[in-house]
Formats: sequence, structure tokens, C-alpha cells
Amino acid sequence: MMMYDIPGRTGVPIEPDTIVRLAEHPRIVALKDAKGDVASTSWVIKRCGIPVYSGDDILNLPLLSVGAVGFVSVCGHTVGKDLRELLDSWFAGNTARALEIHQKLLPVYTGTFRTQGAILTKAALTLMGLPGGHTRLPLVDATEAQIAQLREDLRAGGVAVN
Repeated sequence: MMMYDIPGRTGVPIEPDTIVRLAEHPRIVALKDAKGDVASTSWVIKRCGIPVYSGDDILNLPLLSVGAVGFVSVCGHTVGKDLRELLDSWFAGNTARALEIHQKLLPVYTGTFRTQGAILTKAALTLMGLPGGHTRLPLVDATEAQIAQLREDLRAGGVAVN
């Protein structure tokens, strides 16, 4: 089981001491860290030894640099190939290429999270000609203004959109 630390959804971050203690449970085998606190994550990685995955796309590369092993990514729906290359580059020791990809994707990361990620991910998939579908309540579909901004963000990040 992967433990999720996503204060943006739960309203409360899991304290590092709590994560370390929970990581001792035999069924907890990994952590998705979406806390947005690289220092805290660094301490968790050092202290508990379970694999940590970035849950904040914009922090994928910084978290790899402190010992994360991968991503549980929202942006992977739209730029999965780029993220795979970033990961492969990092672990092959090509940090310059990993940084280049990270910087290229900054507009995609920002654009996807201008509002709730699922809303704009579905809109992005539609813009890419893929079946994004509609959101379910309590979420609502992106507005025309949000879609127009998202289109600009995706293009700035090298994503082909309609």
C-alpha cells in the first residue's frame, strides 16, 4: 500500500515523525509526497528508507535530487513521454538533460494546476484530441477562459494541441 501525503486534499500534512512511524508497518511500501516541502521530504527519505514518489509535478526533479525514486503524476496524462525521459535521464546521470526537460515542462505544470488538476487534465486531453471526458461533481468542467489559458500553457511546454 502506498501512503499518500497530500495536504491540498486533506487539509493537514502528515508530520515527518508520523510518516517514519507508519513506514514501519509491513503493508506500507511507499509514499506519495505532495506536501510541497522538499526539506521535510528529505528528512523522511533519510529516516525511513521506503521509496518516495513525487506527487507534485513541479517538484519531480527537485525531489529526485534528494532521493525520490519516481512520480505519481497528474501531468503524466499529457506529457508522460517527457516525464519518462526526465526520469531516465536523471537515473542515467544526465542531469543536464533532466533539467532541460524539467524547464521545458514548467508551463505545463503551472497550466495544469491553475485550478484543480483533474479539471484541466481532462480539458488538456480534449485539446490534444484524446478522450478527456467531463468532470464529475463536485468538480465542474473548465471554463472557456481556463481552456484558452491552458492551450497557451500547453503550447509553451511543447504539447501539440488543437
